[in-house]
Amino acid sequence: MAASSRVKGDTLDAVFSLLSSGNAARAKREIRERLQAVPGVDTFYIHWAEFELSGKFVRGGISDVSELETVVITNSQSDPNINLLARRAAAGGLTAGLVEWDRECRSLLWFAPFRHLDPTGGVHIRLRGMVIANPLFGEIVEMFNPGSNLTAAEKRCLFQLVGGLELREAARIDGVTYETKRSLIKVCCEKLGCSGQKDLVRQLMGQLTHLMSVSDTHLEQGDPAILFAEEYLNNDLTLVIRRHSSGDDMRYLVGGPRNGRPVVLVHGMMFPVILRGVGEFLDRHNIRLYVPLRPGYLEARPLALLMSEEDIIEKGLNEIIQLIEDEGIGPVTLLGNSLGGSIATGYALAASKPHFSSLVLLSTNLARPGTDPDEGSAFYKGMHELKSDLVLFKLIYLEYRKFYSNSDTCRDILRNHFRNSPVDIALLEGGTSGRDAYDMFASTYRSSFFGISEDFRHVMSRPQVDVRSLSIPLSIIHGDQDPLTGFDEVTQVFTGAKPGLKCLIPGGGHFAAITHGDLTWGAVARAANLS
Repeated sequence: MAASSRVKGDTLDAVFSLLSSGNAARAKREIRERLQAVPGVDTFYIHWAEFELSGKFVRGGISDVSELETVVITNSQSDPNINLLARRAAAGGLTAGLVEWDRECRSLLWFAPFRHLDPTGGVHIRLRGMVIANPLFGEIVEMFNPGSNLTAAEKRCLFQLVGGLELREAARIDGVTYETKRSLIKVCCEKLGCSGQKDLVRQLMGQLTHLMSVSDTHLEQGDPAILFAEEYLNNDLTLVIRRHSSGDDMRYLVGGPRNGRPVVLVHGMMFPVILRGVGEFLDRHNIRLYVPLRPGYLEARPLALLMSEEDIIEKGLNEIIQLIEDEGIGPVTLLGNSLGGSIATGYALAASKPHFSSLVLLSTNLARPGTDPDEGSAFYKGMHELKSDLVLFKLIYLEYRKFYSNSDTCRDILRNHFRNSPVDIALLEGGTSGRDAYDMFASTYRSSFFGISEDFRHVMSRPQVDVRSLSIPLSIIHGDQDPLTGFDEVTQVFTGAKPGLKCLIPGGGHFAAITHGDLTWGAVARAANLS
């Protein structure tokens, strides 16, 4: 079966039902185009090399356009693309700003000048060569022309044009007529507001200069977790980054009284929303809250490294155990929120005592398809139908990442997702804190989409858990207006466990931990004391 035939149109309609009609149409078109030739991870990498003006190789690098991370390479032989640049430089004839079409690899070679400051303060001009393949070019065009709705054929035609190919040669390579290429260029001019081919090249080359800043990220990149905590959570929680005895870095947020009851939160994808403003509730109810940033969230590591991890969900449990042992705080109450509820249950079943004394599920999202279309369940229904297709899951979340990482489109998506919960909408709009949550969530999503996609895949793919063997009490705290999963469904799924507290928050939605903070965190404190 062809890759493009493995997904039905109504399934994609459901998956992208959270988007506006225009954005949904664009996302579905791009998914179908990508399924014709599924991109590898390398699609989002820029391979570059630095040279003296004489052509002498200095160093190279591979930079991730989506994650803004760079691996520096000092041996030009260790990567074929960097080696290609080195061989071209050695051949001579380099000029600043040279753009050249390499017929063998059918990619652009671009040598751009930049100002290099050496450790002694001296200033030199160097050239940075970059290999730009068609998929990477397409990603850059999409990034800076999001409303243009360029097709794959149009983006390829622009790619060839910028590379200096004559339209007749481009037509011969692609097996189409010269008139077809001319027509594509005319359409591109209309969509991008350009007057002709020269104007197109001028505009696109200006946009490609973004790759220069991407390849500088090994010098300038800040840790997303640090930047996020400083911007949004510095009044409530403190970010701790410490080296564990295993050699791994642990990253976690912590807040509340130092002698408070220790609670470890297994967060979900929207965790920042329930953390901003949480400090006063932790103090009032004597809770010392630890929030390990699970692998895949607020990440500085490149996508390829994350994808090489065998099981980042399991790694999250190991990091929690490391945190408990290093802090000397066990046994603790394990608190699972939203998608983290199912994950926390799995953690408690795998390693309850002596690390965990009780399990609390807060606003658990089972990510299950509902039966009422007005409840916004189409998204979950569509994702369930695709849960066994890992590649498609990745592609869908790459699409959502584009939209969620923009605060304006993020607002549209979240308002749609929570449209049946006025209390949640009011919180998202800033009714509690005075500052809306859309920019915060967009900031989170940019560096967390891999963790989010793994969470959805894990929760949807695993069989229903059997909590009868759980040796610690299980409590359920849930808003009676939660639009994602109802209280009755949660209690039914997690029946048979050692009984704990069952607390239904009147008027509470999915973010009851903030909108009804005293009731919710008071219930967490009572549940923690049941152990």
